[in-house]
Amino acid sequence: MTAEALIEEKPREQGGAQAYRAFDFQVHASMRRILEAHRNGETFSAYFDFFDDLIFVHEDRETAEISFFQVKSRAGSPWTPNRLASRAAKGESPKSIVGKSYNNLHQFGLLVRKAAIISNQHLKAKYPDGKSTSPDDGEILLSELSTKDHNVLVAALELDFPDGIDPRHAEVLTYERIPLDVESFRQTLLGDVTEFVCAIDPDYAVVAKPLYEALLNEITRCTGKVAAARDLAELQRQKSLGNGQINDLVGQVRRRVQTPLEWWPMVETELVATGWQTVPLRRLRLACLDYWRARERGAAPAVDLGHALRATIDEHPGLFSDSIVRITVTGA
Repeated sequence: MTAEALIEEKPREQGGAQAYRAFDFQVHASMRRILEAHRNGETFSAYFDFFDDLIFVHEDRETAEISFFQVKSRAGSPWTPNRLASRAAKGESPKSIVGKSYNNLHQFGLLVRKAAIISNQHLKAKYPDGKSTSPDDGEILLSELSTKDHNVLVAALELDFPDGIDPRHAEVLTYERIPLDVESFRQTLLGDVTEFVCAIDPDYAVVAKPLYEALLNEITRCTGKVAAARDLAELQRQKSLGNGQINDLVGQVRRRVQTPLEWWPMVETELVATGWQTVPLRRLRLACLDYWRARERGAAPAVDLGHALRATIDEHPGLFSDSIVRITVTGA
């Protein structure tokens, strides 16, 4: 089983992101990747902050494979081959950014489908025909850069791995720009989640924010936890999120009780259709919100009213309906 290799090998580092903004960007970039994969029908288990910022154990082929993603946020100028090849002054090898991505191939060999560096900034480099790379290029296989630019990266790998490098680096090492601005990636991801749920069912739009928050909590939990797993099952509980768990989260937020802020637009649409005017609608909305907040605080009058309403519905099940107008008429 491919995932078993994650227990057998030792991660290069498990410290997590040092800066909050980098950590937050990493979490959101990971969320975007798993939503995209799930929407595309891929079968996978995602592991967070384990061997790399994000890894995918793919299960959509006869032989499962692993993709590794090193997430780098950057404000200002784009990346260059020289920046990816630059080496830290201290610490153990690999010291270069490209060397840290290659290290996954060094550890896992033929299991590696992809070892990617992904960032909000594009890679500024040249192709063999002299053309420059573009922010719109998406994923770039590093071996397809110009000989000069590719040699800069290979030289860094040879310094990090003096015993020799696997020729498969030319097949798996990639760079990818993701369209996430470092100042507004949260809003972008909320939009992505909205598109995700609306593709399942247009009526699910109301649960976009709760699902975004549920995903954020789960990925943050997995990313921030240092793994100390004795077996694969425990590792999956600590660090992993797959197709099944994503479907479960969608189901959980869909089944939860909606708040008045979420169901009010439907009520308002129905009341407007029956002739309600703006001022009465605002008064009713405020009254409903006041009642809801009082219930949350446990205010005695609101709790008593809630119990009375529940008892009335239980005694007269015919009152219950999807239409507020029908309930009002029947109750009258």
